[in-house]
Amino acid sequence: FKIIKNGYYCIRDWTIENLTPKNIWAVAELQESHYGKVDDTSHAAYLEYLYFQNPAGPVLGYLAWNAAKREAVGGYSLTCVPLKIGTHVESCVLSGNSLTRASHRGQGVYSTLINQAYRHAAENGRLMVYGMPNQNSYPVHLRQGLFQDLGAVPLYLRPLRPSGMVRSYLKSNVLAALARPFNGLFYPRNSPELSFVKLTNDNLNLADQFWDSIKDKYPIMVARDSSRLAWRFLNIPRRKYECWYAMANGAPVAFVIGREMEVAGIRCAMLADLLFLKGHELEAKSLIRKVLNLLREQGADMAGCMMLSHCAEQLLLRQLGFFRCPKFMEPQPFPLCIHQFREPLESVDVADLKNWFFTMGDYDVV
Repeated sequence: FKIIKNGYYCIRDWTIENLTPKNIWAVAELQESHYGKVDDTSHAAYLEYLYFQNPAGPVLGYLAWNAAKREAVGGYSLTCVPLKIGTHVESCVLSGNSLTRASHRGQGVYSTLINQAYRHAAENGRLMVYGMPNQNSYPVHLRQGLFQDLGAVPLYLRPLRPSGMVRSYLKSNVLAALARPFNGLFYPRNSPELSFVKLTNDNLNLADQFWDSIKDKYPIMVARDSSRLAWRFLNIPRRKYECWYAMANGAPVAFVIGREMEVAGIRCAMLADLLFLKGHELEAKSLIRKVLNLLREQGADMAGCMMLSHCAEQLLLRQLGFFRCPKFMEPQPFPLCIHQFREPLESVDVADLKNWFFTMGDYDVV
């Protein structure tokens, strides 16, 4: 099969293969060649767990295989996600972990893989695919009609330890020492009189109890039941999350998930998820402070959280000192994009961003 590259004809030296546990090592090797060993997706065990132990179903994934060199020259995956739309839970997929080896760019690898995956998803009755394409793939998705951009999801930031931020960002111990007196101004105050419970594999009933009470708060939400939370946060390799509920009258009323990680060279407390029942703002604020303190003790100097501006949780972040990240400070844009294969069972406009509740926990990066 001949293709044109840089104005010349060449022979395509790759074939499309289904992604399976037996060839997952090739995708990990491809990821490592681009991102290095530090990236989670460069480890086969992590990918095997993410793709094939998902309670929502195995990955819809493909790789471009070069048999002569015995290596993957491209990979693309759609991870299964249960998405609550109206009162029904629809089977959807999350777009992620796409990469083409530098030697094979411009040969149609990516477009071939993504079209194959989309066709598979549509044939298997999936409602839609959603994702946050990076700056390289974003124009390709829109130009080829692979995604519809619903709008950007804002990133909110809050200093936790100014001296650490200065040291990481400006690489100056002298300026960090000058900023140290301001650390106390940003210390989140705990509320010891309230009751908090850490989510574990032994009390997963709390997840189902809270999801049952919160699932109608917004028209469109990724399901947060026990099976998904255990897979996504509790048992995932290479990652450690702080998953906590605030309790009132013996029932969970607020939920916060956080992770300490490095972003743009700064140790950050990233809030992957944040939800609370109406009327329990006090418990939610106290729980956010608790998780921020836990992550601060683990080394975080700044806090971050993605939250749509129409959500009540965004107002809570504002009240706790979070501010919307200016565009020039964003590590990358965060456009929420979808491609719809069929109509949902209920008449909810999935293309209207105001119908969505969406956090970092609904994506894969944090």
